[in-house]
Amino acid sequence: MPKTRTRNEVDEHVGERVRSRRKALGMNQTALAQKLGVTFQMVQRYEYGLCRISASTLFAIAHALEAPISYFFEGLPVPSGKRLQPSAGQMSTREMAKTRNGREMASLFPRIAHRGSQRAIVELVRAMVGDDIKAA
Repeated sequence: MPKTRTRNEVDEHVGERVRSRRKALGMNQTALAQKLGVTFQMVQRYEYGLCRISASTLFAIAHALEAPISYFFEGLPVPSGKRLQPSAGQMSTREMAKTRNGREMASLFPRIAHRGSQRAIVELVRAMVGDDIKAA
């Protein structure tokens, strides 16, 4: 069984990209696991950044998800010293993607055709969290 350790920002980012691509294809964790020859629990560990994905496994994941390997590294923040420093926007996006309601909101929001309605929803959420900053 793989060694579980503390999370690493790069591992979390790559895992989030694996999850995002898998979901975009409408594939469940079991189907991906079968293609990789691992358990669905192992896919969960990869997606949450709990287990580091080896180069050979990432190559297999890229093939299974029909994506170039570079896809999994897109959007990574530039390293500054020893630790990666994501922007505030990246952090809020990551936090939203970790919740079921956040993922559902992110998938439904672009389907709202009326821009005024989108703006009203953003303003409602902003008022609920007490954020005084107005959108441009």
